[in-house]
Order: sequence, then structure tokens, then C-alpha cells
Amino acid sequence: MPQSGQEMLDETVAVCEKIADGLGARNRAWEESITEIVAKFGEVSGTFFFKTMPSIPVTRACSRDAESLLALREKDDWDSFGPGMQRLISSAQNVIEKAGMKGTTLT
Repeated sequence: MPQSGQEMLDETVAVCEKIADGLGARNRAWEESITEIVAKFGEVSGTFFFKTMPSIPVTRACSRDAESLLALREKDDWDSFGPGMQRLISSAQNVIEKAGMKGTTLT
């Protein structure tokens, strides 16, 4: 059975928490951004949007961005981490806006 948007969101939160763990030692702003994403996902988690089909493509894209960012962190590829971080922020912003929290801007 394919994953629901909510299941993908939950997995994405778990991946983001792994990325953020101790990241502040490398770059505090990155850790704060990831922590903010996790908090915003917590606010939209469980909403009706994540029970609908339109949630799947945007949440899947965000999940992929989080997975690739985690891989960069695990490889200590800090040159690619910054651009990857921007991709994750952008896709997280998209998820949050689609989930009905328009006007929320991530930093």
C-alpha cells in the first residue's frame, strides 16, 4: 500500500531530526532552520491535507530533499550542504503552504 502524505511527513520529520542532531556545532543557522522546519511540520501534522492525494507529491519531494541532505551530512560534504539546505527549505515551505499555512516564511 502506498504511503499517505502523513506517513511521509512523519518520516521527513525523523530525517530532519537526524540532520539537526549536533549540526549547530558546524553551523548554528542550519540547525535552527531544520528545527524550525520540524516545528512547522508539527503544526500542520494531522491536518486534513495529509489525508488527501494532493499532499503526496509535495511531501514526497520534501522527503527526498531531506534524505539527500542527510546523505550530504553523513559524507561531510559541506560544500553541497548549503545548496541542499536551500532546496529543503524551499520544498518544506511548499508543503507548509499547501497544508494551509500561507504566509509562513521559513528562514
